[in-house]
Amino acid sequence: MSSQGRQPVIALALSIVCTLVFAAAGVFGQAKVDAEIPGFASARVAKEVELEKSFKAIPDAAHAEGDLRQLTSAPHVAGTAASKHTAEWLLAQFKSDGFDAQIVTYNAYLPLPRQAELDLVAPQQVQLGTPEPPVPGDTNSSDAQLMPAVSGYSASGDVTAPVIYVNYGTPEDYRQLDSLGIPVKGKLVLARYGRDYRGVKAKLAEERGAVGLILYSDPEDDGFISGDVFPDGPWRPLDGIQRGSILYTQIRPGDPLVANNPDGKRLSPADAKSLPHIPSIPISAKDASVILAQLGRQKVPAGWQGALPLTYHVGPGDAIVRMRVQMDYAERPIYDVIAKLHGTSDDQWVILGNHHDAWVYGAADPGSGTSAMLEVARGLGQLARSGWTPRRTIVICEWDAEEPGLVGSTDWVETNRSELQEKAIAYINTDVGVTGPAFSGSAVPSLKGFLRDATKAVADPQTGESVYGAWKDRAGLASDSLFGPVADEPVRQPPISALGAGSDFSPFLDYAGIPSMDVSFTGDYGVYHSRYDDFYWMQHFGDPGFVYEPALARVIGVMALRLAEADILPLDYGTYASEIARAEDDISSRAAAQPGATAILKPAMDASVDFSDAAMRAADALDAFSYDPAKEGAINRDLVGVEQALLSPPGLSGRPWFKHTIFAPGSDTGYSAEILPGVTEALDHRDLNALQTESTALAEALHRAAARLNDAASQADGSNASPTDLGH
Repeated sequence: MSSQGRQPVIALALSIVCTLVFAAAGVFGQAKVDAEIPGFASARVAKEVELEKSFKAIPDAAHAEGDLRQLTSAPHVAGTAASKHTAEWLLAQFKSDGFDAQIVTYNAYLPLPRQAELDLVAPQQVQLGTPEPPVPGDTNSSDAQLMPAVSGYSASGDVTAPVIYVNYGTPEDYRQLDSLGIPVKGKLVLARYGRDYRGVKAKLAEERGAVGLILYSDPEDDGFISGDVFPDGPWRPLDGIQRGSILYTQIRPGDPLVANNPDGKRLSPADAKSLPHIPSIPISAKDASVILAQLGRQKVPAGWQGALPLTYHVGPGDAIVRMRVQMDYAERPIYDVIAKLHGTSDDQWVILGNHHDAWVYGAADPGSGTSAMLEVARGLGQLARSGWTPRRTIVICEWDAEEPGLVGSTDWVETNRSELQEKAIAYINTDVGVTGPAFSGSAVPSLKGFLRDATKAVADPQTGESVYGAWKDRAGLASDSLFGPVADEPVRQPPISALGAGSDFSPFLDYAGIPSMDVSFTGDYGVYHSRYDDFYWMQHFGDPGFVYEPALARVIGVMALRLAEADILPLDYGTYASEIARAEDDISSRAAAQPGATAILKPAMDASVDFSDAAMRAADALDAFSYDPAKEGAINRDLVGVEQALLSPPGLSGRPWFKHTIFAPGSDTGYSAEILPGVTEALDHRDLNALQTESTALAEALHRAAARLNDAASQADGSNASPTDLGH
C-alpha cells in the first residue's frame, strides 16, 4: 500500500499494528520456545546451549571479590599514575586469560585540582567544602592523601558573591526565578543534584551570568529520607560529597580540544565549546545547610524544599561566600585496555566495555562492572583453552577517563570509526555494574528482545529463578516506550529504557551508529562518586557475598556468545518501527499547535511508514528463510547497517557530534534519552527553520534504513520456507 496521503496521526495505529505483528512473529519470526535461541540454525542450537552452560559454570564469587579488592586498593583518578597502574594490572589479567591485549594511549586535555576551597565570609566566617570524614571500620575512608572534591573540568577562579538557591538548576527552575524577579547574574548559585546532568546545571548557570556553581546532594534525593545512611546503611551521610564532571557532554563528550577536522589540528581551550567557563565545587549537605540557613527573601516555591531541617529560601540573603578553585590543566596520558579473543571471522566484532578510572576508589562505579567483565574474560578464556574458537571476534575494552567525560571511549571510537562501522556487530556496556539485586537494562529497540532472552538463560542468585523472572517480579510489567503503553498493547514485559548518555555506550551509538546495550544490577546506592564508594560499602551493602558480579558476568557472557555465534543476528526492527511510530504520534500532536509545523513534518512521517513497511517485509522474509550460509554475510551486514543508516552526517543542530536521528541525550537533561531529538527540540524552541532541517534529515535517515531492511528481505526472499530452520 502506498504511503502517499497518509496523515501523521496514523502513527498510533501503526504502533499498535507493529506491536501485534512482531509479537506474533517474534524477533524476525524467531519465536521463543524451549531450547531454541533466536538467530541460530536449528542444527546449531544444542551446541550453543552446551557452550553457554559451560561458560555459566565459570564465573564465581571468590574471583569477583578478589578482583574488586585489588581494583579498590587505592584511588585511581584518570590522568594519574594510579590509573596507569590499574590499566597495566588489567592488561596482565586479560593476557593471562588468553586474550590478545594491549594498552592504547591517548593524550587528553585533563584537569587535576590544585586548590578547591569554599568559605562563608558573611555574616560570619565558616570554612566550608570540608572533606568527608573517615568511618570507623572502613580503612579506605581513612586515607588522608585523597584529592580534594572537585567538579571535573571546572574553570579556575576566585570569586566572592551572594548566593541564590536554584533548586535543581533546570530550565524550569530558572523560569520560576524569573517569575519571582530574582536574577542570578553576578551571584553564586547553589543547586542540588538530580533531575539533570551536572554539566547542564553548569551551562545554564553560566548562560544566566552566575559567577560560580556550588553543588550538593540533598538528603531528600539520596540521603536519610530513603533509608539508613553509611556506615549503618547504603545511603549518603550528611557529610558525603558527590564528585563529578561538569564538562558539557550534552554538546559533545570526550577530549574538549578534539576538533574532528581532517588535519587533526586541536582546538584552543578558548574555542572548545564543551568547556565550562565558571568555577564549581561540590560540597556536602551539611555544608550546604550552613549556606541555606543564611539565605533570605521569600520561601522557596512549591517542590523546592529539600529534607534539611530548615526552611529553604531563595536568597539572596546575608550569605556571602568565597570560592577559590585552581585547576591544573594539561595534556595527560590516558590508558585504554583493548583485549581481543580472535574469531574465525576476524572482520566481525562483538564489543564489550566498561571503564576503569574512578573519582576515588570506585567500588561500585566502576569496579563492580570491571570485576564482572574480568569474569567474562576468564570464562571465555577457559572456553578457548578447551578448544572453542568464536565465530566472530570478541573485543573487551576497559576505558580510561570515563569520569571526566567519556574521554577514553570517545577517543577510541573517533580514531577507529571507519573500522568499527565496518566490523562492529554490537556494543555491550556496563558501568556501575552492581549496587543491589534488581536487574536493569537499556538498549536500542532492536536489541530489547535479545536482552530479555539472555536474562532467561541465567539464574538469579537470590531467588533461584531466572534473572528475567526476578526482574519481572521486581519491576512489574510496563511499557518500554517513553510515551507509556497503548490500550491494546499485547506484550507487557519488564521495561528496558532507551539509551541516553552518561556512560561509554554514547560514542558507539550516538557517533558511530553501533547497536548498543547497557546492563547492571541495581539497588540502594547513596555513595555515588564519594570516598565511601569502596570495598567496605560493596561488602556490606552493594553485593554481600559477591554473588551478583558473577551473575552480571553470566548475563554479559551469554549475550556475547549469542552475538558471536549467531547465524542471523537477532535484531528486531519491528520494535524499532513501533517505537518511532509512537514517538511521531506525540510529535504530531505537538506540531498541530504550531502553524506550519505539520506540513514540514509530513515527509518524515511518510518516511516512518516506509521504514515500518520495510521492517514488516524483512520480518516476513526472514520468518520464511531457510538458512543458507551463502546469504548469511549479506543479510547480517544489512541488519547491522540499519543503525548506521539512522545517522545524519551533519549531526543535530547546534551539536553536530551527535549524529543519531532517533536517540540522543536531551540538551537540557544531559543523561536521559530524547527520542527524535532533532525535531523534538526544534518544536520545543518553536524554530521552524530548524524543524525543516531536522525533519529532512530524519526523513532521509529513515529512507536509508528502510533501504537496508529491504535489501535484507531481498537476500532472504526465494528461500524455501522452513519454520524450524532458525530456531522458530
